[in-house]
Amino acid sequence: MPTVLQFRRGTTTQNNAFTGALGEITYDTTVDTLRVHDGSTAGGFAMVTAASTATLTNKTLTSPAITTSIVPSSADGATIGSAAAEFSDLFLADGGVIKFGNDQDITLTHVADTGLIFKNESTSGNSGVGAVLTLQTGDTDIASGNVLGHIKFQAPDEGTGTDAILVAGGISAVSEGDFSSSNNATKLSFQTAASAAAAETMALSSVGVLTLNGSSGAIVIPDAGTIGSASDTNAIGISSGGVVSITATTANTNATDGALTVGGGLGVAADASIGDDLRLISDAAILSFGADSDVTLTHVADTGITMKNTSTTGNSGVGAVLTMQTGDTDVAANNVLGSIQFQAPDEGTGTDAILVAGAVECVSEGDFSASNNATKISFRCGNSEAATEKAKIVGSTGKFHATPDSILLIKNSSGSTLKTVNGHAAI
Repeated sequence: MPTVLQFRRGTTTQNNAFTGALGEITYDTTVDTLRVHDGSTAGGFAMVTAASTATLTNKTLTSPAITTSIVPSSADGATIGSAAAEFSDLFLADGGVIKFGNDQDITLTHVADTGLIFKNESTSGNSGVGAVLTLQTGDTDIASGNVLGHIKFQAPDEGTGTDAILVAGGISAVSEGDFSSSNNATKLSFQTAASAAAAETMALSSVGVLTLNGSSGAIVIPDAGTIGSASDTNAIGISSGGVVSITATTANTNATDGALTVGGGLGVAADASIGDDLRLISDAAILSFGADSDVTLTHVADTGITMKNTSTTGNSGVGAVLTMQTGDTDVAANNVLGSIQFQAPDEGTGTDAILVAGAVECVSEGDFSASNNATKISFRCGNSEAATEKAKIVGSTGKFHATPDSILLIKNSSGSTLKTVNGHAAI
């Protein structure tokens, strides 16, 4: 304790130059402040007054009531807390804003009873750049499966507890391999939950492959919605009934072009309608019919088509059967029930040469009825004309007839003529 209590007064300039004795008190008339001296420090130590502005050094404030801003002495000149002495909670009012940067270009704003808004306030110099939130890891050696950042969604206060308070959803960036100077392959993992902690249900790989996990994984688009590419945004349409349509009209010329190409086999459970050509473009291609493919049409390269009954049981002795039918509901005399025609349509000389040169037809001989289906087999040949009937087998008599100007030659196996029939003869 000092043994002498002395008082002096003077201006701030005078006080700043005065050392004084230990415990001596002086009065600064410039700022109306008392100063306490220690006998060695010029100017002593100013005492705080309610009406003055002062600098506090190494002072402890207990529950201070701050009524104005706390401002550092210069920009970027002070911190709040330290690595060894951290503050605890921070309370901000409704609509409170945390601002970042010398020009406060990034803000984090409270929205009452809702959440936070993260905003890039800049209007110049970075046109088109919004707020950027970067999640980083401090790992120095990233291995496959490392999580670089994670956003989680949770309802921790749900009253039912158990599964209800687990993480219900999340988005993670996960490394796909060891990082290197030439590799940072990463996938985005999307996690959802049903009755457990959220697990990956969808992933987008580093090369853009989207994988849906689990047996129930699905992509659902709106009724009559479309799926497309950058150049054809509505390439694939799906109706409310599940009907899929392809909008492209690219012509097909081979197995690798057209509006829709399939690299492997194609299965159709019901009917198929072809609007134009159908091509089987491999030699020996087979068109099969029946549940067990028992009848086939097989291509014979550079020759034609072979129709075959492939069944080996249950129909012994029955070969392939080609039935030609008419859709007529009232068959009259001379109606053609079916016809096999022979033609050379690509013959270069044209005219008669490209007409039907021969035919075999089944022709009705009268009106069909419940007790009558009399027909003839007509053999038509051409000379310098479309093929006309030159002979026939009459169903009602079972006889073979040639036309009046036809000649029928009957020969033996060696080719010798045994009999000549002239004119309209019946055999």
